[in-house]
Amino acid sequence: MKIVTNWVIGRLADRRFASLDDLGEAVASEVDAINDRIPFRGQKVSRRELFTEHEKSELIALPEVRWQPVTWKKSKVNRDYHVEIATVKYSVPHTYAGQHVDVKITGEKLTIMCEGEVIASHTISGRRHGYITDPEHVPAQHLQSADLWSRPYFVRQAHKIGPNTVAAITEVLDRQRIEAQGYRSCQNILALGKGDNKQLLERACGQLISETARRAISYTAVKQHLAVLRAQAAARPTTTTAAPSSANATPVAAPLGRRDTRGAHLAGPEQFSLAALTGTPSALDEGDRS
Repeated sequence: MKIVTNWVIGRLADRRFASLDDLGEAVASEVDAINDRIPFRGQKVSRRELFTEHEKSELIALPEVRWQPVTWKKSKVNRDYHVEIATVKYSVPHTYAGQHVDVKITGEKLTIMCEGEVIASHTISGRRHGYITDPEHVPAQHLQSADLWSRPYFVRQAHKIGPNTVAAITEVLDRQRIEAQGYRSCQNILALGKGDNKQLLERACGQLISETARRAISYTAVKQHLAVLRAQAAARPTTTTAAPSSANATPVAAPLGRRDTRGAHLAGPEQFSLAALTGTPSALDEGDRS
């Protein structure tokens, strides 16, 4: 490198170039001159001749595909036999459901390996939250097992909530070209009914199904309807139910708050006399009349 740097800089220092391409051609020409210069280390051959005779045959061919950066990720195959990478779900053979896998991303190619063996290969998808499913990975029959989701499983779970939820889950599954692509949505919809939310979920599904001009049922649609129902419930006025009182209980007067007497017309002490309170004329009034 020192020889090339000194030679090139010394030969080209006083020249001006209009572009980087022109400079590159000049540098390449000077490097060729160095490689072809004779003698090399006292021998009557050049660097290029020595390379051609002794080293060139030892080189291997360049790869057909240019080098690309490689990214490795670890993932776990879900019960819908898909792994999720950057919101996109990629399928693997269903027998690997529940197992941990390594994912290799090279350019536009995604390779999934289990214990060093390649089990699936896909082209990277740019469609967020989408599914890339190889039909060969789909089991012939979706039988309920410990490692696989299935239609009977989700329908059975929906029956625990209500008929509207069953109808919503069925529609989600029927809409998919490959049924397993709807399993995540079904799981997320059913998760909205956890705890005390079963009745709200059933009402939300019922509203979606009964709408005349409606969009397709999805997890997002159900979640939005559920949020509307919660907001409506929170906006309703509530009353406080008084505790039941026994027959012998002594009524307790409510505490008096501070009275606002601004603008009140106050009278003198005579207004509180017996005559004023009973409406009968007093002796003073009789004397005035006489």
